[in-house]
Amino acid sequence: MIGIGSEPFIMDGGKNVQNPSSEYKVYTRRWFILLAVSLLNLSNAINWVTFAPIADTTAGYFHTSLSNVNMLAIVYMIASIPVGFLVCWLLDSIGLVVGLWSGALLNCTGSVLRVVACAHGGQFWLLMVGQTCCALAQPFGLFPPTKVAADWFPHDHRAMANMLASMANPVGIAIGMLVPPFIVDPAHLSTTMTRLLWICIIPAGLNLLCTLSVTRKTPPTPPSASAEAMSEPFFQGLKKLLHNRQYQMLFFAWSVGLGVFNVLVTLLQQFLCPWGYEDTTAGVAGGVMCLAGLIGSGVTSWYVDKTKHFVLTLKVCYVGAAVGLCWFAVVSGMSHQTALIFSSLAFFGFFGYGLLPVALELGVECTYPVAEGTSAGILWLGGQVTGIILVVIAQLPALVSEITPEEAKLSRCAIGNSTDASINLRVDMTNAGLMVAAVATVTVCIFVPTFRSAYRRVAAESGVDPNEMLRTHY
Repeated sequence: MIGIGSEPFIMDGGKNVQNPSSEYKVYTRRWFILLAVSLLNLSNAINWVTFAPIADTTAGYFHTSLSNVNMLAIVYMIASIPVGFLVCWLLDSIGLVVGLWSGALLNCTGSVLRVVACAHGGQFWLLMVGQTCCALAQPFGLFPPTKVAADWFPHDHRAMANMLASMANPVGIAIGMLVPPFIVDPAHLSTTMTRLLWICIIPAGLNLLCTLSVTRKTPPTPPSASAEAMSEPFFQGLKKLLHNRQYQMLFFAWSVGLGVFNVLVTLLQQFLCPWGYEDTTAGVAGGVMCLAGLIGSGVTSWYVDKTKHFVLTLKVCYVGAAVGLCWFAVVSGMSHQTALIFSSLAFFGFFGYGLLPVALELGVECTYPVAEGTSAGILWLGGQVTGIILVVIAQLPALVSEITPEEAKLSRCAIGNSTDASINLRVDMTNAGLMVAAVATVTVCIFVPTFRSAYRRVAAESGVDPNEMLRTHY
């Protein structure tokens, strides 16, 4: 229990965090560990969205359907669910080293298999095997940032460290959205597709080499009082999460938010190409969204590190992201509106990515002393499940319709390198976009007025009542 008064301030783990047993210290090697996690997230995200901005061309080259191409992204969400629970347990019970090594090896192996699949005449089944290996690696990169920040960084740098490692994922997405349309040439499809996948191996290989520097799961001397204390055992912590109402509310909002983002990443090119937007435009639009998000996350992580206003910052970000998403849902079904599409996605990205490090840190704050890997990992799992559901719903016949022959003249959704209008995709996904925006808006309307949270970790380190912090940091 956490107690306040004349008695020592004790956590569930049994260590006194108000009167620590040793001085705190930070080590230079923390940056190498952060780099290893960041490179894993960066390279894995590139592999995730490689085919999203060139979905139609990929379908033509590998002689498969667009639905199968979408599965190259959806498999990431599916694979992360069973593997995610294993990674949560592994990070909290065995440690960081095994997790990072496993992720780096899986990611690099999958990258190599993708090249082999492309070089042997477009073997889609082998491409899917390679993509699945990369998908299995994703939780090993997404789940550790909060743990690395808590175990290796001082309290006033935790949100920034979390941001640097977590935001490597959207940076990778930005690269994965921007680069493929400029490399893959329909006139030389085999050569350029193979070249693209060779390029994707480079960051995966660098990550594998960098992971060699990770040899300790925790520093010899902790950087803060909470890092010195003992976390809850995995299954006990999982049980506490299930009974924590504040965490449940955060889980609900985070899951919908991440699910919406997964829809945009997976289907962005298919939202835009019927209205005359080239693959390069879709790729740049995705890149703009991610780069704006990098700026937003930098601003929010700096702000909450200094002020600890997690809840207020999170609510502002959720409202801003919902506005940006509704804006995009309206303009995405219009032709010749490139500037508005870029602006709406930049707005969404700034606030949508801006909430990412704040929500992950708040997940730790409201569940402390549950282990950081567990609280963050369950959030990511919820988002992946919601992503699968929303991506599938967005492609249902009830939400998509054929565009008219007149509108089809604008379409840039040709399969492979064909310019034959008869095989251009004639699907209007405007209603699917409006559905996703509606889901996000309803979620924000529920979450913003009702969510409140105590900052239990900050309270434990400060020696104050968490309920007092609930009143003063709302």
